[in-house]
Amino acid sequence: MIGEYQNKIRCLTQQRDYARTHQKIVEIPVEKPVLYEKCESCDRTAYQNEKAKYGTQKERLAGQYKAKTVMFQTTLFLLAWYSLTTTLFQAVQSDVFLSDCKSFFHDAASFLQTFIGWTIDAGQSVAQISTKIPNPFIAGMVYWLFLILVVGICVAGTGILAILIEIKVIELYKKNCWDVITLLMILTSTAVIIYFGEAIKKALSVNLLLLFVLSQGVYLGIRCYLKNRLGRDCEKKSVNKILL
Repeated sequence: MIGEYQNKIRCLTQQRDYARTHQKIVEIPVEKPVLYEKCESCDRTAYQNEKAKYGTQKERLAGQYKAKTVMFQTTLFLLAWYSLTTTLFQAVQSDVFLSDCKSFFHDAASFLQTFIGWTIDAGQSVAQISTKIPNPFIAGMVYWLFLILVVGICVAGTGILAILIEIKVIELYKKNCWDVITLLMILTSTAVIIYFGEAIKKALSVNLLLLFVLSQGVYLGIRCYLKNRLGRDCEKKSVNKILL
């Protein structure tokens, strides 16, 4: 229901923005109401009482709304904390999940070492240009200069690319998936992978942590597609209303 209302609010906001940017000014003569003055002997006690009553009710309702909002957020936080802690405790006791986590990070470290080895080999290949220099001192300086330059460019470029990808993923999460549904999806997928890890390993020969990362990527893609699709539908509806 929260997601449905958020989509409706998003559609209405887009319709409002579209109407503001595609409106034209038409001068229409209208009658403007003007306040009239009452005599000094009129009794304004009833008006003042109703105004004070309205102010009191407004403050009381605002306080109740704030209290209910705080209670809802506190309950949601406690439920999320309870789910997270029980899931983590179960993960610590799961030998299959811990083994896959160690394997995942070990493979990541092996890939990083292999990549650094590739960059060093590439730097050494480029630095072989220094062998054509007859002066040994200058040849040594050129060798190390090319080696450091090639390795530094490769490592720095890869690091910058990884940071840009991470920033882009975080922006997509904040723009499309920063809500309670995403929190529930993360907790649910984590619980399923941890509690049913052995059954999943028997059916699919895949690393559980890698499966979790892939599921988050698929979820992010689906949410982005649905939001863009709903946004286009809202724009079409607003255009049709304006044309009609």
